[in-house]
Amino acid sequence: MSAVAPAESLPVSVAPTVLKPVEAAKPTLHQIQSAEQKRWMIWFGLPALVASIFVGAALGTGQAWYIGLAIGAILVDIFVIVWLAMSSDTNGVIGDSPSHH
Repeated sequence: MSAVAPAESLPVSVAPTVLKPVEAAKPTLHQIQSAEQKRWMIWFGLPALVASIFVGAALGTGQAWYIGLAIGAILVDIFVIVWLAMSSDTNGVIGDSPSHH
């Protein structure tokens, strides 16, 4: 008998394990663009939806003060679109993409 057993005869619990480093999964370009589109639709779309509801309420009820709320929602939407444009991650994505020249 040999003092060294072949690897095939060692039980799995005794066999040495080799750990390999795993790279962090980077999101794909499609995932980044999809997340950015969803962010824009939620943050920019909700104030526009609120404004349209107030305009509909003003036309349906004849109450003019609903138009003031609609104007307020549009002003909020203007600030939101500026914030979205300034905080957009598309500039970082464009710089990371490989060029196809």
